[in-house]
Amino acid sequence: MLSTEAKVGAFLLVGLAFFATAIFLLGDYTFQRRYPIYVDFQDVSDLSKNSPVKLAGVEVGQVSDIELEGGVARVTASIRDGIPVYKDAQFEVGSTGVIGSKYLQIDQGHPDAGILPSGSEVKGLSPLSIEKQLTDALSGVKSLITELDAKGPDGRTLIGNLRDTVANVRDLTANLDDLIATDKPHLDKAMARADDITAKMDKLLAQTNEVMASLNSNKGAVGALLHDPKVKQDVTKTLDSVQKAAANVNDIISRVNQFRVYWNYDWRYASAVGSSHSDLGLKIVPRDHRYYYIGAENIGSPSNKPISGDYEKLNTVDGLLGFTKGPFDVAFGSIRSAGGARLLVTPFYKDPVGKRFTLMAQGYNFGRDIIIDGRHFNRPEYDVGLLARIDKYFFVGARVDDLATVKTFETWLHVSFEDKDIASLFGLAVTGASGLKGRSKSGEASGTP
Repeated sequence: MLSTEAKVGAFLLVGLAFFATAIFLLGDYTFQRRYPIYVDFQDVSDLSKNSPVKLAGVEVGQVSDIELEGGVARVTASIRDGIPVYKDAQFEVGSTGVIGSKYLQIDQGHPDAGILPSGSEVKGLSPLSIEKQLTDALSGVKSLITELDAKGPDGRTLIGNLRDTVANVRDLTANLDDLIATDKPHLDKAMARADDITAKMDKLLAQTNEVMASLNSNKGAVGALLHDPKVKQDVTKTLDSVQKAAANVNDIISRVNQFRVYWNYDWRYASAVGSSHSDLGLKIVPRDHRYYYIGAENIGSPSNKPISGDYEKLNTVDGLLGFTKGPFDVAFGSIRSAGGARLLVTPFYKDPVGKRFTLMAQGYNFGRDIIIDGRHFNRPEYDVGLLARIDKYFFVGARVDDLATVKTFETWLHVSFEDKDIASLFGLAVTGASGLKGRSKSGEASGTP
């Protein structure tokens, strides 16, 4: 049996052992050897002593001290021995979340730069505070709202110009609807007659085949006529003519159905001078990989007051012949009433997302030599831009016009939609013109005036 004194002594020894262990753990003492690196910051953003030091997301030490020296915060990072830090490494204050705890983050450099020795002094990247980021963001939003509300030289705001443009597009759509509603009954009748002609020609071809079979069998009255070589030759020529006529009708109808027509509307806004431009055109596609484009650019009234810094002519004409192949769309002809060429490229046309983006470049007016508002323009006009498809009808983008001289930056809205009724009208017009040309040649060959 232990005496009372021995029991008291053992109890004190156990208590002292627990007390020493608690001090060791709470004081974060360690038997691992560490070496210091001194990092200077303009702002440590609430980094505190004993915060972890992480390399590639792994804790490799801790912040042993933070002092203010010479107007900068000097952080002492104690790194475990055996963990190399390269000389081109970057030091910054990290956070586990928006309001989480802070730690010292080391972005490791390259081994070729060499290893930082113990006691090295380096400069850290001072973080941008959340308050500063929020202030900058709010300032940017305020500037954007101010620019939208600002009035241009014409006394109108950007929002007002957009509202007028949308109203013009709505009026244009209403007029197109009225035109289509007026002409649609006539188009329906024309297509119905075309279908009826096709059915009759099919029936005539079937009867022609029966006649030919009868001729080849030498039966009946028709067969008897075959004994006369001249009659046989005349009948054969007549039937050949009927077959050619039927083939021509089928070809004409297929050409009518092949026509595609698209309305194109462009609205461009130059924020630097506060002016907007509207373009309207018609893209006619008679067959795959080829099209014609006719339109007008910068539509407006000559009586409108000119805007200083806006050198684009009013009411110019586009007339282009275009070809498409894979990602490329090339067109030649008239651009803004001057000879030129246009190239559209969709680099990732096979990708579902990439095909939405198209690059544009065009050059025209190569002999330009004119003075506008005291400024001499003697270089060709080159425009470049980028369009992004939003949906089936709408595109948005940006472009720079007249790169060689004024370099006007414009935001860009493009609207395109197919008009099947006008496509039918064009198809029937081309078919009628082809028929008149054919009858004229037949009349000349037969001596008909």
